[in-house]
Amino acid sequence: MEIVVNDTNIFIDLYSIGLLEQFFELPITVHTVDFVINELKEPEQLKAVNEFIKNGKLKVQNFDTKDLIDIINLQSRAGGNVSITDCAVWHYAKINNYTLLTGDGQLRNKAIESRLTVKGIIYVFDQLIECGVIFPRMAISKIQDLMNINTRLPKKIIQERIEKWSNT
Repeated sequence: MEIVVNDTNIFIDLYSIGLLEQFFELPITVHTVDFVINELKEPEQLKAVNEFIKNGKLKVQNFDTKDLIDIINLQSRAGGNVSITDCAVWHYAKINNYTLLTGDGQLRNKAIESRLTVKGIIYVFDQLIECGVIFPRMAISKIQDLMNINTRLPKKIIQERIEKWSNT
């Protein structure tokens, strides 16, 4: 079973369009780090994510001092605008050889440069359909909702998916 390490934006996006629960129905193991949980400021989002922690569907990694030093060093080497939370999920995915799940373009590029497998929200939608968790019609509606909320999504790829899902 694939193990993914979730960045904050994936949780926020899925919660915002009402697909967080369906995400946890996928046959993947979901991990994240304590920094991500601390970034969830909206009480209802945090409550929803905490339920998945409580029922064992979400594993949260806390770091020791050595890991924190490694994360800080990674951030200083990364340059640009990569946050400490970004570096924490990147570090955790890298040391465990897990897939990083993020919608952050800069983090994505840096992690790929370090030879890490990186996937995003479109992968999540593909999996939701492929595994029969949602139907293509719902995927089209939800991804359009997400495009209204998150303007940084890859519009061309999403349009291609919408056309593909419309024909299934």
